[in-house]
Amino acid sequence: MTKYILHGGVTKGADPMNDSFFQEVTRESAGKTRILLNYFARKPEEYEQSAKEDKKRFLENSPHTDVEFDIADPHRLAEQLERCPIMYIKGGNTPLLLKLLSHAQDFRKCINGRVIAGVSAGVNVLSAYYWSNHNTRIMEGLGILNIKVICHFHPEDNEIVKKLLSYKEDLPLLTLPEYHWAVMYR
Repeated sequence: MTKYILHGGVTKGADPMNDSFFQEVTRESAGKTRILLNYFARKPEEYEQSAKEDKKRFLENSPHTDVEFDIADPHRLAEQLERCPIMYIKGGNTPLLLKLLSHAQDFRKCINGRVIAGVSAGVNVLSAYYWSNHNTRIMEGLGILNIKVICHFHPEDNEIVKKLLSYKEDLPLLTLPEYHWAVMYR
């Protein structure tokens, strides 16, 4: 069974919800574990700084785990996932993330049985359909999770909710405000 931890966006902020999110990612890990940091939704020149920030957050919130990190490479993703029981997918540009994930051979099979933590764009790619805040329209994810999703959700997003609920097939809708997260198993 695969554990999905889905975050609505903005993990940089100092907020107890963010701390609990990072804790949840490694909660079931005992002893030494390896996390694959996936920054495909960002420009390559941002990878190093993102890794520095995220490693710090994981280490601050994983006191009982010996954590090691790898940075994902789109051409070696399947191989890297064999060594890493956890993959963290940082948010950013969802179409770029989708494009780079397409390089992974049988991505759905590669993540089976792992912990997959997605933030914003990382949640969007996992869903069947998502609301693109950037493009202000409904777009398709990989359909790994049979849901519709709105990240960076605000209570006044009623029209977006209506559009997503009536779009194509009848699927559950997950609304994730910034800093909030949910767990799903598949």
